[in-house]
Amino acid sequence: MRKQFNVRNTTSNTIGAGILFSLLSAITYGLNPVFAKLGYASHLQGIEILHGRFIFAVIALALIGPLLQPGFFRFSRSLVKSSLFIGLGILLPLNLLYVYALKDIPASMMSLITYVYPLIILGVNSVVFHKQIQASQLISIIFILLACICIFSDAFELNITLTALALGFLSTVMYAVYLLSLQQLAVNVSAYQITFLTLLFATIGLSFFHNPLNILDFNGTQLAVTGGYGLISTVFSTIFVSRAVQLLGATQAGIFCSFEPIFTISFAALLLGEQIPTFRIVGMILLIMGIVIPNRKELFNTFNLKTSL
Repeated sequence: MRKQFNVRNTTSNTIGAGILFSLLSAITYGLNPVFAKLGYASHLQGIEILHGRFIFAVIALALIGPLLQPGFFRFSRSLVKSSLFIGLGILLPLNLLYVYALKDIPASMMSLITYVYPLIILGVNSVVFHKQIQASQLISIIFILLACICIFSDAFELNITLTALALGFLSTVMYAVYLLSLQQLAVNVSAYQITFLTLLFATIGLSFFHNPLNILDFNGTQLAVTGGYGLISTVFSTIFVSRAVQLLGATQAGIFCSFEPIFTISFAALLLGEQIPTFRIVGMILLIMGIVIPNRKELFNTFNLKTSL
C-alpha cells in the first residue's frame, strides 16, 4: 500500500527547520567579534587574524562546497567578475576595518554598531535607488537612532577613542555597501559559490600585504582560533543562513537572524568576561525592536502557520 504524503506536517517541519537554521546562523555569526577578540588575546595582529580566517574558510568551502551543490566549481564569467569586484573592493576593506576596530571596541558593543546597517541601506535605497520609505521603515529608523544614542553613551563612558569608533562605523557602512552590492550584482546566483569566490579573491588580495605562509608559524591556540573563526563564523554561518532563506524566505529568515546581538553579548560575557552595562542592553533591545516590529506581521504569520498545521 502506498504511504500518503502529509503536506501539513511537511510544511510545519519546514518552518521549524527554517527557524532553527536562522537561529543557528545568528549564533555562529554572533561569535564573529568574539573570535577576533580571542585572536588578539592569543597575541595575533589584526591582519594575521583576518588572513587565517580567510584561508581556513576558503579551504573548508572548497572541501564542503561540492557536497552542498553539484557543479560547485563551475563558475559563470559574470559571477567571477562580480566576485572579484566584491571580494577585493568591498569584502577585504570591510573586514580589515572590522577586525582593527575590535582591537579597542568590546565585542558586545561592536555587534550593536554592526546592526546599524539597516539605517544605511534604507538611506541609500531612498537617495540612490529612489525607493520610497514606508511608515514601518520609519519606525525602524527611530529605534535604530535611539540605539545609536545608547551606543555612543556607552562608548563615551568607556573612553573609547574616536578613531576606534570611526573604524567600527566605517565597517558598518562597508557592510551595508556589501549587502547592496550583492543585491545588485549577485541576483540569482549560488550563495555558496559567491561566498567562496569573494573570500578567495579577498584572501589573494590580502596576500599582497601579508605572507599567507606565516600561518605555518601559528601555535595551537592561534590555529584553533583562526580555524574556528573561518569555519564557524564564516562557512557554517553562510550555510545556515542560506538554508534558512530557502526554507522561510529572506524576510522571515532575516527577522530570526536579527537576534544575533543577544548571542554576541552572551558569548562576550561568558567567554571574554566582558561587563555588559545597562546602555548596551538597552541598545540591543532597541535594535532588535527596530528590526522585529516593522516585520511583525511576517513574524506572526510564520508562527501562526506553524501552530495551525
